[in-house]
Amino acid sequence: MPALTAFGRYWGIGSDDLVCFGFFSFILRTIWLIFFSIVCHLHASSYHCPSGRIIQVFLIAFIVLLVVLLIIDSATWIISSRGTITNAKARQKMPLLLYLRLFFTIPEIALNILGTYWSFDDSRHCPDEDIIIVKVAVITNWCLLAFGIIFTYCVFDPLGSVKRDGNLDPSISYKLAQQVWETRCRHLCCCSRVNDSNQAIYTDLATIFATFFRNTNTVPTDVAAGLFLLQQRQRYDEKYILPWRGTQVIQKQFTPARRMDLSNKDEENILQDISYYIHYADAAYGWPLCVLQHFLTAPCKLVPKYRCCSCARPLRNSGTIIINDNCCECNYAALKLQSGFDDEDIIVASYCNDLYELPFFVAYDHCKKKVILAIRGTMSLNDAITDLLAVPAELDIPGYHDTSGHKGMCESAKVLKEKLKSQKLLEPAFNEHPDYDLIIVGHSLGAGVAAILSILMKPDYPKLRCFAYSPPGGLVSFELSKYARDFVISVVTGCDLVTRVSLQNMEDLRNKLLLTIRSSRIPKYKVFLAGCCCCSNYMSQDREDREVNVEVADTNEDIDDPGKEEKKSILPLITQDEEDEDFFNEFNVKTLVSAKLYLPGRIVHLVKETRNNQYNTDQYHAYWNYPENFNVIKVESTMISDHMLAASMAMLNKIKQQISVKEELPS
Repeated sequence: MPALTAFGRYWGIGSDDLVCFGFFSFILRTIWLIFFSIVCHLHASSYHCPSGRIIQVFLIAFIVLLVVLLIIDSATWIISSRGTITNAKARQKMPLLLYLRLFFTIPEIALNILGTYWSFDDSRHCPDEDIIIVKVAVITNWCLLAFGIIFTYCVFDPLGSVKRDGNLDPSISYKLAQQVWETRCRHLCCCSRVNDSNQAIYTDLATIFATFFRNTNTVPTDVAAGLFLLQQRQRYDEKYILPWRGTQVIQKQFTPARRMDLSNKDEENILQDISYYIHYADAAYGWPLCVLQHFLTAPCKLVPKYRCCSCARPLRNSGTIIINDNCCECNYAALKLQSGFDDEDIIVASYCNDLYELPFFVAYDHCKKKVILAIRGTMSLNDAITDLLAVPAELDIPGYHDTSGHKGMCESAKVLKEKLKSQKLLEPAFNEHPDYDLIIVGHSLGAGVAAILSILMKPDYPKLRCFAYSPPGGLVSFELSKYARDFVISVVTGCDLVTRVSLQNMEDLRNKLLLTIRSSRIPKYKVFLAGCCCCSNYMSQDREDREVNVEVADTNEDIDDPGKEEKKSILPLITQDEEDEDFFNEFNVKTLVSAKLYLPGRIVHLVKETRNNQYNTDQYHAYWNYPENFNVIKVESTMISDHMLAASMAMLNKIKQQISVKEELPS
């Protein structure tokens, strides 16, 4: 940051990204230089064979070229390591080095052609070991040249010349960016079954990406470094800044969560229901997740439930409707295994997966006297497109004004509601068991669709309840979220990224990343070294380095604190406050958010709390939390794994084990 400028355009790589490339290339060429110098000396007698003059010229020229490239590589990694992420002045000679390296590619190719000709065609009557050495050299060189071409293609930015042209009208620049993103989306989604009537989704996706990345002038490694720096900033704030600012300041940003009172029978029943119905959300995923969770035992458990060649066999007597499963009904077999249902319990299992159309199943839970509707989460490219269509769309909810929701999931919920109604998939169940209630469950994308579907179906099923496991953060408006509190429970695990992802949160993350990157006072390669496990002590060492330790600009309200100056002086790596309007004016960062969206209903937050006690045991708790507390993306190593359904199930099991242990202890 900024991106590397060469040949009159920006590239998808920074001038500080060539440290590792230059260093390892230097090491490799040093080894080659030593090796070929020895070969040239020991095999001098080989020059007397009929075409020995060619091998002599090749080896000498190759050694000279290696020396020149060694000098260029050493200069590359030394210059690339200078400056900071945003201060590229110390690296301004980098394009000249690249031009020089490109120039020496010409003799490198010429030598390769010469070596290829000699070793594969004109090496008769020469020692075999010399031929093998030259063949290895030319094949390796061709591979390296091919890698260089592929790498150049990967870092080519189609908008590089547009970004470089500062005089171009912003609206034209934005339109060109939108066209490029639309083309990318069409190519990436070429295997998805998007019909002609839904072609507009590519425009919606392009608008999101073009606006989100507009004029940021960052490269992927900037984002990676920024995420690590932001993680350090968040941890520092939690440890030093928030405590001395006091609860008064904290409460302006967050509504305090309340730990669930498990001695209260109602709250204990809610937690038990969460633990109970999560298995139905798991069963909706079919055989892929079943095999992933039980890699060694799943085949043995699933095979007896397969119905091979079911497409050519008569239907079973149970009356279960199975739609679009494979020939052996693998998904249906996994559904029975994961849920414990018999054929007679399952009413319908649909595995149709298209844009806005998700797999689901409807079944009886006779133990609880419920009809279960479970919706699958993201498993395909079509599902991913639905996830990405995060712009607000209006829902028709009588009596409410702000009824916006996640567009992709709103459309999916409408499609599923219409399918349930038109095919009468629920009516027979309630006709047979009128005393049963409807329970809708889902995970991730399925949780988002389940929550919105519950809002749409609430008038028809007054006793309906929904358990949404790890739903997307930007799902419904605040008004709809409050409306759903009576019948929707969202379950969040730890630092789950998806439950905090919304357009406004992503924009906030982008802005913080830009500020954090600009505020860094060390080179990018040192940031990555600090993030490596093998360099875990690197950060603590740099905190004592005056080059790294810089003051914090505190623009918030003044709060008396005797250790304020000391705490401000030890914040590592980053310096700036989150509010810097001049910086965003400089980057011309455009906002995309037109309406804020939140998690739906009541939120149960499952948390692991590390205790530094004599037993060094972790504690697991469930909290009642609030949608507004999930408007910040927490950068943690577990933010992806916490989204997995297995993480939620494990956390719930830990909480139940703790409760059992406490009950067994003598009072």
